[in-house]
Amino acid sequence: MIGETTMLVFLSLAGIGLLFLLISAFVGDHIEVHPEIEVGGIGFLSVRAVAVFLTAFGTIGAIARWYGKGALACSVWGLLSGVVLSLIYFLIMGLVKSQEASSLVDEADLVGCTGRLTVGIPAGGLGEVSCTSKAQTVRRLVRVAHGGAVPEGTIVRIQDMQGDVLIVEELETES
Repeated sequence: MIGETTMLVFLSLAGIGLLFLLISAFVGDHIEVHPEIEVGGIGFLSVRAVAVFLTAFGTIGAIARWYGKGALACSVWGLLSGVVLSLIYFLIMGLVKSQEASSLVDEADLVGCTGRLTVGIPAGGLGEVSCTSKAQTVRRLVRVAHGGAVPEGTIVRIQDMQGDVLIVEELETES
């Protein structure tokens, strides 16, 4: 009787974990209870990580019970396998997350790029540059480093940034 109850508990935990894995596969991150715990990456308290732990704990515990091990031995085997498989999940998801690329272009990414002035820069004023970064054409406000006027169409190199304004130097003038 106790052996059957132990087996039922382990199989129930495995089923609950598997159910959460299936739900998270279809619903995704919308079921995260505490997303602030995971700021900046994959968290060990995410629904998927807990579901992997429960599935491994229940499955290995049930297998150990099937082979006639006691409840404590089944729990230890389940705990060890749950921790190991959750760690493997955590490491693999961290690797996958590190391979993601961002298409957002930050001003810091533009430093060193060349572009063409789409709006000329008056003496001491602001203009606009158009350049390509991360396979995207972007337009940003610019100021010339020497403070003079630069006509529209001039090729410039972005040297630095001050807040949201990029600092540029002339490379050549459109004739």
